[in-house]
Amino acid sequence: LNKSIIIMPTTQIIIIAIFIVVAFSFSFLYAKFFSNKGYTKEDLDNRIKNMSEQEITDFYTTEFKDYMKQLNGKKAIAASCLFHAPDNKEHMKNGFKNFLYGLLTLGMVKFKTVYVATPLILAEDGLHVIELDKQEEVKNHYIVENERLAEAKIFPCDNENARKQLGANAAFFTLSVPSDSGVKELQLCTEFYPTQEKYMLYSFNKKLIAAATGRHFLKKLGEAFTNLQVKF
Repeated sequence: LNKSIIIMPTTQIIIIAIFIVVAFSFSFLYAKFFSNKGYTKEDLDNRIKNMSEQEITDFYTTEFKDYMKQLNGKKAIAASCLFHAPDNKEHMKNGFKNFLYGLLTLGMVKFKTVYVATPLILAEDGLHVIELDKQEEVKNHYIVENERLAEAKIFPCDNENARKQLGANAAFFTLSVPSDSGVKELQLCTEFYPTQEKYMLYSFNKKLIAAATGRHFLKKLGEAFTNLQVKF
């Protein structure tokens, strides 16, 4: 294996590129199949709207059970994830980078890009942003205080790649928050979307709850701050 990597790096790159494209295509088709099951956009909207607040709360408290303690006793209002859906180009770039890293170790070590969620928990004291390391342990936790949220702005944005993955029901937004170091932008979605890999493995019903949870987060954000109301 080591010898083939050294002698034929171009061949290895082509194989890795093909594998990434196939894997990405499979995940896209898998997500599409389990995201609609023949339902129309209106059917899905109705099923999402019929999810109860208790179902939504149970869902995000279970998904974020290891991170709720970061609130230090503050009441959680809603939760979602910072949104990021890698496209084909990003997968190719990471695959090539990981191949080069592996080449430096003569093939003894295999590298893989690991995506982790960034939990967002809206609580009574503000928006908690919880950054995780590759082991999904908390590496950084900061709060966007209510005073900052009252000065923030939110804009709809288009994400063609993500829309292909999530369907017509999804909507995307950029939350622009002032900070001491400048404006910080957070990407949001109407879907509770931890990572592409995790979301792909959600069952159809779990995707419906994830959609309801993402919408609930945006709704509660808009109820608490009139400057952050959005339509979707």
